[in-house]
Amino acid sequence: MNLRAILHRMSGRKFKPLRPRTRWQDNEQFFSYICKEISSDHETGVHGAIRFAIGNKPLQLGVSVGSGTGNKERGLITAGLVENFDLFEVSQDRIAQSQALAEKAGVSDRLTHHLEDALQRDVAGTYDLVYWEHALHHMFNVDHALAWSVRALKPGGLLVVNDYVGPTRLQWRRKEVSLVRQFLRQDEGIRDVIPRRVRHGSAFRRLKQFLRDPSEAPQSDRIEAAYERHTGTKIKVLGGAVIHLGGGFLNGAEDKDPEIHNRMIALDQMARDQGLSHFAFGLWRKPE
Repeated sequence: MNLRAILHRMSGRKFKPLRPRTRWQDNEQFFSYICKEISSDHETGVHGAIRFAIGNKPLQLGVSVGSGTGNKERGLITAGLVENFDLFEVSQDRIAQSQALAEKAGVSDRLTHHLEDALQRDVAGTYDLVYWEHALHHMFNVDHALAWSVRALKPGGLLVVNDYVGPTRLQWRRKEVSLVRQFLRQDEGIRDVIPRRVRHGSAFRRLKQFLRDPSEAPQSDRIEAAYERHTGTKIKVLGGAVIHLGGGFLNGAEDKDPEIHNRMIALDQMARDQGLSHFAFGLWRKPE
């Protein structure tokens, strides 16, 4: 067994369920902010961006690498944006969950699950959509992954990337940590938050993150350049550095301060303008 296979096996172990309302995504205001940065058309977010690109004719066959439990892919099917999906995942546990959820949603006949590394397959010119939903940053070679994606598309097909592009191994930069700590100190009494819980990266924490999950953001900082290299276009930087680090602490804080989320969003936008961003979105059509 080679090193890549060993790392995939370690990365594909069972995932612990997350506690509710502990992430920035659990806050509707933060989630809506990022969705509108992706697209303000139609229903906003990824769905709106794809619908704007394809009109009323759904894409026939899509592929998703690192599809997890298939939530986003089922959403694209039920929204009438994609007819069928090939889903590739290295976690048997997540495939089982995806299959059960697809059965419950009545779309199991439109999803084909594969327990394997998609990037080892030669699928040139096969798909109308290559869809990366917060999975590209888990790839050990993002340049190879994007080159594979471009080859996998039929002429006229869409490459869609909605992903994390922040610091590798989730080792936060000192400047973004400082911004978030300062914000939390101002509102420390609202949520009884300890600002020091937001920590910048270190060699020790990098090693801990690698041992916890070898696939967590090994080359996330190379995605923007690789996307431009293979598509000839720039990926859209969304922001998210501040809400990623601090947003989860504010769930429920609106009861005491209705404007607290707006203030964090404003800080997030300022950080983005200073070059501090964690998320990006790209939609590219392969030439006919």
